[in-house]
Amino acid sequence: MEFTLWLSFLGTAAVLAITPGPSVLLATANSMKYGTKRTLGTILGDLSANLCQMILASLGLASIVVSSGELFQVIKWCGVAYLIYMGINKILTKPQIDLSTANEQEGNKRRGFGKLYLEGFLMSAANPKAIVFFAALFPLFIVSNAPFLPQVVVMAITYLAVDGLSLLIYAQFAERLKLYLENQEKVHLQNRIVGVLLIFSGLMLSLVRRSSN
Repeated sequence: MEFTLWLSFLGTAAVLAITPGPSVLLATANSMKYGTKRTLGTILGDLSANLCQMILASLGLASIVVSSGELFQVIKWCGVAYLIYMGINKILTKPQIDLSTANEQEGNKRRGFGKLYLEGFLMSAANPKAIVFFAALFPLFIVSNAPFLPQVVVMAITYLAVDGLSLLIYAQFAERLKLYLENQEKVHLQNRIVGVLLIFSGLMLSLVRRSSN
């Protein structure tokens, strides 16, 4: 992949990565509650889902998802239901602020790496449009007379690195911001805001239609 073309893709990926979405909201919320280190599970889950979506897009399954109305609708409404469920859960969850070591350890046991990883994976995988997005984005930077696979691998690694770094920065910022929100009322307000935004994301996803008929 040519260096100038890669720089162009890098800039595009950076703009897309820093744009707040459901995954960013989830990473920041978890970071404020569990800390950046534990939120790495959420971030890795999100990146794993993105990698799967890139592979599916590269294999040409994006056209199947778009052309099959029933499959697209099933995936879409599963995503809508999950986003709304996460939003309601955030709104209804009552904060329990206790800085004692015992309570912190107990909270960590209740929310282990595996659960946070799965949460991040499902959050990203819930959007069926992502496969189509990658299928539309990658060809813009593909050189037809050059080997296909190496170009896709470079773009996939670049996108995942940029997206992961962006989520990590958001998570670190949220953890520092937590110092200014260390009381139940403000944390509950933050949860409500995140919850409403997640529900809004779900409602917006419900409006997504196939790009072809």
